[in-house]
Amino acid sequence: MNRFLFIFGVVYVTVALCAGASAQQPTAPQRPAPQPRITTATATMGVQLPLPPAVEVDIRDQPDSPIHIAMDEAVKGRMPGTPLKVRNDSSSTVAAYVLRVDVEPFGLSQMVILGTKGLAVSDARVQALPMSNYREGSAKPVVSVDYVQFADGTTWGEDSLGRSKHVAAYLKGRNDAIARVQEMLVGQDATEINGMFERFGSASFAEPNLPAGRPQRYIDWSVRGFEEVVNVLRRMPRNTELGRDLAKRLEAMTKNGGQ
Repeated sequence: MNRFLFIFGVVYVTVALCAGASAQQPTAPQRPAPQPRITTATATMGVQLPLPPAVEVDIRDQPDSPIHIAMDEAVKGRMPGTPLKVRNDSSSTVAAYVLRVDVEPFGLSQMVILGTKGLAVSDARVQALPMSNYREGSAKPVVSVDYVQFADGTTWGEDSLGRSKHVAAYLKGRNDAIARVQEMLVGQDATEINGMFERFGSASFAEPNLPAGRPQRYIDWSVRGFEEVVNVLRRMPRNTELGRDLAKRLEAMTKNGGQ
């Protein structure tokens, strides 16, 4: 099982404290007294804001699901949202999956695109499930696995939310961008770039499950996947100029209709 490192942000609030000190100089006859001189002192105070509490959820029993999900009690309260441990119980590497959350007044889906290495057999990851639409006092949200896509192209799941097409589009856009970069680097040492792609993090997208008749907002998921590669290149810790150059050339392709 992989070990996971969570980095928590601390928000610091700067407060200005003003101390007034007035000093009046002796006045000469017939001359107005000078105005008091005010001095200001500034101090900085660190305030740690509490994380939103984790919402308790029920996990739907799905004995045939290739991935197993459970609340991770060890990190509850130490990360925003509801922490879920996702374990790959199948015999193939998982490339992406979609979780369904049924809750009043309307549910949500969470599409998770794993890094290029995917989630290997028997490996697990911990993720935050956003529950901003949960109303306190309502029935527990029910979480289930709605769709799984494997690295070999096979799939599993009811896909009741129809997000399999979004998963496929995102992965296509990301793979197309990586292939373009490989073409640009023909004849060059691409070790660093390839290593960076292998360290891709996961991308997670939560969308509400709107009532019938209310269309979802349009998102070009293929472009989103392509842009992920562009953004990663821009943030290269080393060889920054090469990353920026590759990102700029990829962006030019999208503007010219090449993506």
